Amino acid sequence: MTLTELTKNGVKVARLAGNRDLNEKAVKAKMKSMREYGQLVPAIIVDASTAIKDGLKVVDFTTGEEIKDGNNYVVLLDANHRYSAHLRLLEENKKIEPEKQYEREFYFMYSLNPSVSIEKTLAEINIATTPWKGADYVKGVKMMVEEDLPTLDFVSDLTTMGYSLDAASKWATFGSKISKAVLVRAISGNIDEVLRKSNTISRGRTLVEAARKSFSAEFLKSRTLIDWIIGKYEDTDDSEKSTFTNNMNHFLANVQRENTEKIEKAKGTRGGKPKETIIYEELNILWKKHMEENYN
Repeated sequence: MTLTELTKNGVKVARLAGNRDLNEKAVKAKMKSMREYGQLVPAIIVDASTAIKDGLKVVDFTTGEEIKDGNNYVVLLDANHRYSAHLRLLEENKKIEPEKQYEREFYFMYSLNPSVSIEKTLAEINIATTPWKGADYVKGVKMMVEEDLPTLDFVSDLTTMGYSLDAASKWATFGSKISKAVLVRAISGNIDEVLRKSNTISRGRTLVEAARKSFSAEFLKSRTLIDWIIGKYEDTDDSEKSTFTNNMNHFLANVQRENTEKIEKAKGTRGGKPKETIIYEELNILWKKHMEENYN
């Protein structure tokens, strides 16, 4: 079926709230492709009433307003970027000569296997067929799982700000425990205990907030600093681990800007030390000095 047919029948297009965010660069790339070749593969849809009945939040694709009654809507399970590109191309027609206008159609199809749940269909489309990025996996779990998962909320806060999934997991759990595999299982309804545990969140929040006082936002998005922190924790004697968070919190919040700039601008050399080694050495010097001046 086509967008023209849906429109004639009074049916509008919606999307699932929480599905991957639109990426401006991706939309522009789709616009270029669709202007030249048109839509090569139909978009997969479900009736909005079905999605709402399944407990999923549905929003109008154009306005973003939540749809409570989905009788006159279909929901895109994929092709959000292609559909957005199509709408923009139609809008651009108002500004260009008739002979140069975009006149292609947009096509939809229902899932060929309606017995598969929306959650599973979404997972297969966006994970197996068109791989998600780390933050998309987190959004997928939050969209599909109703259970309160504080650790996932913390990871979501970080990935939304641009932290890699691995970096966010390490701030939250001091390890790579929240992986894509864990999130895929959660989307399918099999929630790992690591997502339910919340005993390490306070430590992670405390340390990342302290680090923000001294280090740039871009630097914190990588794994470099949290990897160093985890290494220091693992090197700490068991008898002293109870005070580790307080000590590290004080250290991170008080690193002088001249030192953080040196760390953030560090560069590895060919045939010499890699960037991470240089950063760790500088942090080790500052940490040792901090501990000697404050706790000896």
